[in-house]
Amino acid sequence: MRKITILILLITTISFAQKKNKNWADDFVVSEKPTIPVEEIKGFLKAGQYIITYEAGDFNGDKLIDAILVVGDLDEVSSYRSDKIKSKRSVIILRRNDSGVLEKTLENEDIVYCYTCNSSQGSPLTSVVFSGNTFAVEHEAGRVNRWTRIITFEYDREKQLWLLLKDASSTYNIMNSKGFTSDVKTQDDFGFIYFENYDAFSEDLTKQTKH
Repeated sequence: MRKITILILLITTISFAQKKNKNWADDFVVSEKPTIPVEEIKGFLKAGQYIITYEAGDFNGDKLIDAILVVGDLDEVSSYRSDKIKSKRSVIILRRNDSGVLEKTLENEDIVYCYTCNSSQGSPLTSVVFSGNTFAVEHEAGRVNRWTRIITFEYDREKQLWLLLKDASSTYNIMNSKGFTSDVKTQDDFGFIYFENYDAFSEDLTKQTKH
């Protein structure tokens, strides 16, 4: 009986030790980020354009991989340096149809800042973040005095349309933590603005509102 008791205690001790030493990562599962081969994206380029960036995701919840694409002119840098021409950049929304083929649904060239726009050090575009039924176009530029602007859109799966969700900007000085300012506008401020009608460079967002 004593041997059985000792054996039970030993098993319990080992089991507890195993649980205690279990790596936390064993229970942490990272979902794999969806990807799309760049060759599939290149088909949406016009002559003289290049891919600045693109992100894959499933915005309409149909289990098919869609994409958000940003394109620019191949000569945007040289055109600016020689003639100060500020070439526009386009955001293109690509949806995968029931046949598994990507198709362009919407395009807007008034969202992404151009090369050197408000940025003497080059392109202020930092990234496009695609998450669920939203995506954000993120900008940041400056040296000591810096600025950011993050423009977020949301897809209404019921109405099947894209709306501006948030327009957030900030300024700050990397040497002075007290110099931070921010301005966040939401639909409570500007109403309902369709993706295709949005103009990031308009002084009054409410003029773009659709009722």
